[in-house]
Amino acid sequence: MNRVFAKKQVWRNLQLNRTSFVLVLAALFVPPAISSAGQNRWYSNDQLVVGKGLYASNCANCHGKNGESTENWRQTNDQGKYPPPPLNGTAHTWHHSMEVLRRTLRDGGGKIGGSMPAFRDVLDSEEIDAVIAYVQSLWPDEIYDIWTKANPEYIAANTANQPTEKLKSESTTHLAKLLPPGAQISEPVETPVNGIYEVNANGRFIYLDGTGKYAFTGDMINLGTGENLTDAKRAIDRVSKLSGFPEKDKIVFSATGEQYAYIDVFTDTTCPYCRKLHAEVPDLQAAGVTVRYLPFPRGGKGSQGDQELRAVWCDADRVQSMHLAKTESTIPANDGACDAADVVDAGYQLGVDIGVRGTPAIVLPDGTMIPGYRPHRDLISILGVENN
Repeated sequence: MNRVFAKKQVWRNLQLNRTSFVLVLAALFVPPAISSAGQNRWYSNDQLVVGKGLYASNCANCHGKNGESTENWRQTNDQGKYPPPPLNGTAHTWHHSMEVLRRTLRDGGGKIGGSMPAFRDVLDSEEIDAVIAYVQSLWPDEIYDIWTKANPEYIAANTANQPTEKLKSESTTHLAKLLPPGAQISEPVETPVNGIYEVNANGRFIYLDGTGKYAFTGDMINLGTGENLTDAKRAIDRVSKLSGFPEKDKIVFSATGEQYAYIDVFTDTTCPYCRKLHAEVPDLQAAGVTVRYLPFPRGGKGSQGDQELRAVWCDADRVQSMHLAKTESTIPANDGACDAADVVDAGYQLGVDIGVRGTPAIVLPDGTMIPGYRPHRDLISILGVENN
């Protein structure tokens, strides 16, 4: 898994060279989108970035790239041990206190019936906390809220540097005047830079000074590591939002045989490069990659793509309909007025919310987004499944 993480880091560094450090605020908010307000958490951006890398190289192979784990994790194996459980908030991880989580990582999972090895000789105490921070970032707000209520002493001790109520009020008041009507602004959270706080406004990250009267936009870079901290937060935000899109509403072309990875693809049946990518889906499937399509009519509501996508989603056999629409321009003979047609609106809104600006837009399991077509060989290499 170290090789996979290294490849992703190279990809991000290549993107960094093309990143503009100062963006025009108004341009960032077209078109407007809806997003949740978010929630303050005990960990910092730096911990999240470090934890993400450590998780990828030490934990993802067993627990899944997004903490999704494996099937039948509730059943013991031939050795009487439980397989690795999900860490994304769907299992019991959030039942444990911070001390139990630390001890389990440090000493292994044998004492609680699992088979996880001890990491005391691999990770120091700060790295263990960073891994826990990343794991908790995969939890929905409601699960994290339950955990905080069960661990009030830890939360109180680790949120002393959170923004003041005045900063929260000032930032919301001033930003709201500049953003589109109805824009939702999260509460400010601490960044690694002293006196600088971050808010998420409709999926865009904005930085504030301690007074809440001044803001700037752009990417925050750790000059020591070259890591784009803002891009890392965008990726985490994408994973969180994509997890809320029901699997049943996607059109899934499953991997042939064992699945080693998956990609989410925002697509439009009228898009030439979407068709080019679709022609290579069998190659991805053969490599163990599942392709999950989400609708994104690039021309907006009422466009030809919008109408065609609605017809596809309303068909009884969506997989075959998507294939025919992409390969033969054959669109199902229905008016696209079924209940499932609402999925097209939801897919478009989600795409706008996470920064999709065209199709195809490919989202990797860690939240990294690749805009535009990429050959299947490149995708297989980036996903690290070429040797499976």
